[in-house]
Amino acid sequence: MIDATARIIDMLGSGNKVDASIISAYTDVVAQYGTVKDAWELYRLFVEDPHHYIRGLLLQPIMRCGDVTLAQDMYERYVRNQTSPEHIPDGVLHVLGYLGYVEAAADLAAWVNGPYGAASVDACLGLVHLPCESFRERLATELEQAVDQNLFDEFLPLLSFKCTTEDMIPRLVHWGERHASVDCSAGIIAGIALFGEEQKDTIRSILWNPLWEAHGTATGSCVWSYIAMQHVGLTFRELIQDIKSYDASKAGVQDLEYRLEVLYEMLELKLSYRVQPIRFARRNEESIAQIYSDLFSWSTEHKDDSIIGWMNDNLGYKHRLLKQYDELRKRVEIKMVHEIELEHVQTGS
Repeated sequence: MIDATARIIDMLGSGNKVDASIISAYTDVVAQYGTVKDAWELYRLFVEDPHHYIRGLLLQPIMRCGDVTLAQDMYERYVRNQTSPEHIPDGVLHVLGYLGYVEAAADLAAWVNGPYGAASVDACLGLVHLPCESFRERLATELEQAVDQNLFDEFLPLLSFKCTTEDMIPRLVHWGERHASVDCSAGIIAGIALFGEEQKDTIRSILWNPLWEAHGTATGSCVWSYIAMQHVGLTFRELIQDIKSYDASKAGVQDLEYRLEVLYEMLELKLSYRVQPIRFARRNEESIAQIYSDLFSWSTEHKDDSIIGWMNDNLGYKHRLLKQYDELRKRVEIKMVHEIELEHVQTGS
């Protein structure tokens, strides 16, 4: 058991009020460095009060470090013989799928659509990880009934790659651009990405298209756009190059501002987001040092052609986004030092 797990046990066992952000910081560490033993220790804490939001934070390291035996216990404890998911603790259905507990697939498939709220989201996220051949026709029918609706179970489109073919992608794009509420676009964006790297250009166009509001923080779309861009192999270097090659005099300042806002939100997530809701999703491997160089370094000492200098030239030195990017530069510098330190600790050189 690692120290971070022991610290969580101490905090939750102390009887004192605990801060969710502090617990979350420790669970991030356990998720990255923990073992099956850590997962079981945290699972014991979870079952003491599984409906409490603080205990729910433990599910991230539990599913990242757990095993099928843990999933079986969780299934027997919370899911078996349930006729509806309304009393199942939030996150449990997601964990069962993430840990590959195939015996739960039929339950998850039954609950991906309908009046189940968070449970439907969890069921979709869980089923992404499980074989769906037996439910393919049913899932395809439910997806077909939702297509072009304004409001729907947000993550049902996440299962498109399980129950349809790539012929579905143009319809998903049309759905997201013309019909779907931006409150529901996250599942469509991620669903397109799960078809694979061949959708890189599609995800790129979605990020730059204001109709999607793909960087929305209030809707949560930003997180799934970030997951999508990573999975299809779209890099920050490519996004930065897209912006720097953008001719604002022809296309308009408003579109340029939008692209800069999207890039900013994706970079914020690169700096802070540690959750991995889809186990097999690819991760962005660009180093913070490389991103810093692409964004903020000058190619020569004579002209500031960094993103800051470029924004000065194209938007004016008083533009509101300059302050945001200047603050971002400071955060990237801090993260870069941390990255270098971590590499030193891990390699010992």
